[in-house]
Amino acid sequence: MISQIIATQDIEVNNFLPIFVTSAFSMIFGGLYVGIFTAVKVSLLKQWAMIFAYLFWVLTAYCLYIMGSLMHVGEFTAKALVVAMIGYLLLPHAIYYMQHRVHEENE
Repeated sequence: MISQIIATQDIEVNNFLPIFVTSAFSMIFGGLYVGIFTAVKVSLLKQWAMIFAYLFWVLTAYCLYIMGSLMHVGEFTAKALVVAMIGYLLLPHAIYYMQHRVHEENE
């Protein structure tokens, strides 16, 4: 009975390399998203560069979608990935909003 509940689809051998590559790209693109977002917020880059940050977020989300598809994730895990990507989009906004508010209160 438990084996029926926990049973998952096996990952095909041919999918190991694409899974590895897409997971590596998701980390790279995610780092570029946060790096460019931070550089724009601390005025190291111009405001127009923020479009590249969001482009890298979209690429990160796409890589996670491809990786999840290749790994045959379940419905719950797919929803968790979507929630994680929405959180990853919004968290830097929340951090810099709070930082801005703290600096305003202390001035």
